[in-house]
Amino acid sequence: MRAADMLAHSLGNLTRQKLRSLLTIFGVVVGTAAITLMVSLGIGLQEQTTEFFNRVDFLTTVQVFPQKRSTSLMNFGRPVQGGATMKLDDGVIEEFKKIPGVLTAYPAIDYGGSLVVESTVDGKKKSTTGRFVQFIAIPQAAILPMYRDKTLAGKFWSEENPEERVAVVPADVLHDMGLGPPLAGQQKEGEQPAGKGDQRWEPLLEMEVKVQFNVAVQKGEVPPKDEEKKEGEEAKEEPPPDGEIVTKRVTRKFRIVAVYDSAEIGFPMAPAVFIPLEQGKEILKLRVSRHGATDSVYRSISVKVKDASETDRVQRDIEARGYGTMTIQDVVSVIGYVFITLKAVLGAVASIGLIVAFFGIANTMIMAILERTREIGVMKALGARNAEIRRLFVLEAAAIGAVGALVGIAGGCAFGKGLNLLAAWFVEKRGGPEGVYLFVVSPWLAGGTLAFSVLVAVIAGLYPAWRAARLDPVAALRSL
Repeated sequence: MRAADMLAHSLGNLTRQKLRSLLTIFGVVVGTAAITLMVSLGIGLQEQTTEFFNRVDFLTTVQVFPQKRSTSLMNFGRPVQGGATMKLDDGVIEEFKKIPGVLTAYPAIDYGGSLVVESTVDGKKKSTTGRFVQFIAIPQAAILPMYRDKTLAGKFWSEENPEERVAVVPADVLHDMGLGPPLAGQQKEGEQPAGKGDQRWEPLLEMEVKVQFNVAVQKGEVPPKDEEKKEGEEAKEEPPPDGEIVTKRVTRKFRIVAVYDSAEIGFPMAPAVFIPLEQGKEILKLRVSRHGATDSVYRSISVKVKDASETDRVQRDIEARGYGTMTIQDVVSVIGYVFITLKAVLGAVASIGLIVAFFGIANTMIMAILERTREIGVMKALGARNAEIRRLFVLEAAAIGAVGALVGIAGGCAFGKGLNLLAAWFVEKRGGPEGVYLFVVSPWLAGGTLAFSVLVAVIAGLYPAWRAARLDPVAALRSL
């Protein structure tokens, strides 16, 4: 029997018992649609995460550490045991700046804390406390054009070391504190969302941000002036007893010079308040020492590269000098391992439906053999070999798997697209970014699901096919 005739005969047999065939195929449809939908969720989440990290700012940054860092999944980011510890100071920063392709290098200085904004109401100073933010100190050279373009009011400082203490603050945090107008998606009924250049941002540029931190001092040190004291009031400090350490609460004030949309310029940990690098260094020197000033030794250094294509080369150059490094590509690689595990788990859970369909296919094929015993006897009497009988029933089972898989994949794609539209609408309505999606059906997912479904169907049809091939033709003909 020719292969084409055998295939046509197998497909034709599916129409004999239409309801039973449809129910069996529907079981495959449910299983393959579940696999398509669940695994596509893992793919979509991975792509969204990767796109978030693959911003120009992240791609052109090399983080430098005193020790080599592990890139394995279980110990990612931890110092390598037994590795040499290098010193990160201002001299090293100057060396990094001389590496070809480097735009600038600066110490990674950031502080976490609640945002406190001081405003003037009816001639009186009023402090408002907001949520947790990161205070990040950056040099003027690290303020990329994309940063300046995303400001809603005011602008970043243009001098390398501005004399006045200044800060750039996220707009959504100010709105949550009741100080600023709402962004798109945050407005209440009757409110108009504020965009770039809206006049309602202007009053915020007259306010100040307060950074508070603890400083430990001892006898002989001059405690830093507490800026919360009234203007003109002298700081009266009694020196502590010899050798005694005293903790003092210190406040630094920064005038708000710009407001930006943190949905456009964000960091993974928290919304950020940007302050000039030199002023961040001043706070660092006060915080790191319990015994006064220290050498400028940093826990890490950020190296900005001029172009993303130079990042790998600069990273290798720094590592060759004995330092530990990390880039966003290292993070993305580890995230990839996590998502591989996630997709495997989701696929395994969704495969339960296809395993159930396996027994349905086997049952359908066994019933078909019982109903077509005499037909098998006639085929054998006409010269059909056992191998041809087996192939006939295996092809019939494979056809069930293929038809069910094609319909299931199409259904999973359609359902995923519908959920993507719903997710995008939900996020945009609440002021989130546009173009959010959760489900992505890649070609390898569609092809792999189809192949897996056909394989399961073939395995389910092996026993019935073997049983059909073993029928004695004489006994089969007697069943007429």
